Amino acid sequence: MRKYFFILFVFLIFSQSALADPFGIEKTVPQVPTTSVCSADVVNEKLHLADVINLALCQNPQARELYMGALASAAEYGQARSDYLPTVNLSAGLSQSDNRVHNGNDSNTTRASAGISLDWLLYDFGGREASVEMMKQSLNAALATRSDTLQSLIFDAAEAYYLVFAAKEEYKNSNATLESALSAYEAASKRYELGLAALSDKLQAETSYSEAQLNVTKAEETLELAKGHLAVLLNFPPDQSLDLYEEKYSMDYFTIPQDIEALFRTALKNRSDILAQQASIKQAESSIELQKAQNAPSFSISAGLDANDELTNGGPRSYSSSVGLTMTVPLFTGFRNQYQISQARYELEQKKAALKQLENDIQKEVWTTYQNFFTAKKTYEISLTMFASAEQNAKVALGAYKAGKGSILNVLDAQSKLADVRSTRSRSFYELLIAKTNIIRKIGLIDPFKTKKGF
Repeated sequence: MRKYFFILFVFLIFSQSALADPFGIEKTVPQVPTTSVCSADVVNEKLHLADVINLALCQNPQARELYMGALASAAEYGQARSDYLPTVNLSAGLSQSDNRVHNGNDSNTTRASAGISLDWLLYDFGGREASVEMMKQSLNAALATRSDTLQSLIFDAAEAYYLVFAAKEEYKNSNATLESALSAYEAASKRYELGLAALSDKLQAETSYSEAQLNVTKAEETLELAKGHLAVLLNFPPDQSLDLYEEKYSMDYFTIPQDIEALFRTALKNRSDILAQQASIKQAESSIELQKAQNAPSFSISAGLDANDELTNGGPRSYSSSVGLTMTVPLFTGFRNQYQISQARYELEQKKAALKQLENDIQKEVWTTYQNFFTAKKTYEISLTMFASAEQNAKVALGAYKAGKGSILNVLDAQSKLADVRSTRSRSFYELLIAKTNIIRKIGLIDPFKTKKGF
């Protein structure tokens, strides 16, 4: 008898430890896709934008944190489903008793006992179904929230990538302005030495040249900060050097649908935060059904087998077994269940109102990014025309000054305008790229696990 109980005990321990995920629920949580770009040698490779995004997904600690959170929600779902299965408990014991009697016979008794019990909830009028549905929707909400945050991470990485190149362009612009200021300074110095210009011309040109040097220093700092921000986003130290490949974009890339209503519908259909809130509403609906089921009776079956063996002095052995059906009916709970049902209903209405507010916020975001995109596109197009005229004007002004016509103020003014327009041109281009990226993000077209094209 004892051998059989021991074998059963070992079987139960083995079966529970071997099945870490018996329902296979954790497999529904997609892991962030990893590629060779996540290897340690990546810092020695030239990284495209897609590589940067992959690095952010597979190395940023936030992605790992979200994955573990989704697995935790999956485990809660598994706990709810386990209520459909019986619970089996095994107990075993060994005891010894010593009886000492004054001027009498002493006795020692050793007794072994073992037992196994089973409890199984058969029916509870929908309570378990509601509980399982609640946890299922909780998992759906967690997956949608994880997807939304991963999408934000994708676009954060893309924006940081663009800002590095924007800072590089600004650094180049500041150096170009420095060269123009140096040319003006050299021309003013030469004319001053020849007695063809006043000292004020030389001093003004020197001041402009010094300001250009200062702007180069500031642009260099901005570039290093942008590189550091991207490196940290990819889980590298801020001083990590990354070799980035600059993507090329034609103006055809900057085309989006003109139908704003269609963009609204796309956002309300695809945004992960909308999906998360909808799952939260379904969870609240299941909570109402669960609270209603608490007022209904439940039926469960229980069974048990016990054995006792007195090991000393050839003592007796005893066996007992039991089986029973139990019905539990809640008669009065101090109105607790009624208030719990009311609370669940209020929470449902609260979540519905939150969904409506979220829909309004999303449409506002889409409208704002839509307007920002066309403003950025128009700004870039205008800056191209402005740059062409400002560049020509600066050349004419410097040439005229060298020929003894015009003043140094005209030269410096033309160079200042050229520097501003040059900066506007490069800045507006990357603002246009970021604006296109933002509008894609706001309408929810990007899925971290499925690449969608055509926008």
